[in-house]
Order: sequence, then structure tokens, then C-alpha cells
Amino acid sequence: MPDADLSLLLDCLREAGALALEMQKAGFGHRTKKDGTFVTDVDQAVDDLLRTRIAVARPDDGWLSEESPDTPQRLGKARLWIADPIDGTRGFLQGSGPWGIGMALAVEGAAQLSAVFQPADGLLFHAVKGGGAFLNGARIFATPRPNVITARRYRTALSGANLAPEIDSPIPLLLRLASIAHGHHGGAVSIGEKNDWDIAAGHLLVTEAGGVVTNLSGGGMIYNRPQPWQPGLLAAATPELHAAILNVVRTA
Repeated sequence: MPDADLSLLLDCLREAGALALEMQKAGFGHRTKKDGTFVTDVDQAVDDLLRTRIAVARPDDGWLSEESPDTPQRLGKARLWIADPIDGTRGFLQGSGPWGIGMALAVEGAAQLSAVFQPADGLLFHAVKGGGAFLNGARIFATPRPNVITARRYRTALSGANLAPEIDSPIPLLLRLASIAHGHHGGAVSIGEKNDWDIAAGHLLVTEAGGVVTNLSGGGMIYNRPQPWQPGLLAAATPELHAAILNVVRTA
């Protein structure tokens, strides 16, 4: 039921976006997690909304989210919804930084539908496996630009490869991937373990816009594994640009 799943996905994100904006205006609490990152009442409220909507509409599907306890039950599910209730919580707290809401549907380990919503800017991205990537309903395509959002360690090597590294970017990971899909950035490199909810929705946006997304070794990404993270991220607007950045990562 791909059309019904897509309608459900987009409706969920629109509802979640409206809730997040309403709570941001009204005021909300926040706390620091054990890992030192922030979480707000809005993160939890959006998570509750998305999880409940999916549970009611698709009771047989699995669920994975940054703000929900992970359980092994999802591993036996062919279909898994992967959500990031607020990507860019620090920016949300500041009231001026970039933030968004992302959710993807993975089937047998591969993303089939995804959406990333930036409610404050009215930008709703979505992608369908084999059907393209879109912004507010209009088809979008990645563009091989030289600007690459990167970890500091690759700055010199990327510059030497005639690329334009951007370090210390305030743009959260899902929005970096949406920016590549939209043709605003050429690529992104992110080191360390990357949670599935930080990647899945943006992953499909990039690939359906013509780009490539892999881990830092150049390998593909499989979702719904026991460990819900990937070993780094390398995304680029074209296969050629991806190969050039991967060469830098391997040799730097």
C-alpha cells in the first residue's frame, strides 16, 4: 500500500510539525541526557504523536525512534518506521537554529519512503524508492557542488581535492542530507557512529535525487539491525563526487 503509506507519512509529519511549532511558541521544558545532548518536552511529544499514529494505522509494523526505548521486537518485523522527532534540538532550543522532523519506512532493511519536514520554513521533503525526491511536491535533483560539510580532520585534504569544506556546520544531519538532495550542498562527511534515525529519512532523499549515500568505508547501509547505527556517513550529489570524497577519506 505505497500510496496509503506515503499519505500516512506526510500527514504524520504535518501534524508533528504543527505540534512542535505550537509548543515552541507556548514554551517548554528541557533536560540533558546521559550522553550530554539535550532533549525537550517537544521531542517527547512529537515522538508520542508519531508513534501513536503509526501504531494505530500500522499495528503490525516495527518502530525505532531516538526518543522511544528500543526493543528487540522490531527485529522480527519486515517493515520498520524510523523517526527522529526533532533533529537539531539545540537549534530548536535557541529558536533560531535549523531543525526538522524526519521519518522513514524501511522494508527488509532498505528505506522505501521517507520525509523530512522543516516546519519553521514550510519545507516538506519526501522521497519514494524508485519514484524520485520532492520538495513541497516538486521534483528535486542533487547538484555536484564543491561545498562539502565535513569533519575537521578532512578539511585540508578536501581543499587539496578542489573541494570547499565546511566545518562546524550548525545544520543537523538529516537537514544536511536534504540540502544535498535539494542541490544546495555537494556532499557531507560525518565520522563516528551515526544513529539510524539521524540518517534513514535523508538517505532516501539523496539517492532518489541522484546522489549516493554510504558509510565511511563506502559500504551500503542496512536498517533494522540489532545495533541501530551506521559506521559513519558519506553522502554526495553524484557517484563521481562520492568517489572523489571517498578517496580523500581513505587516504587522509
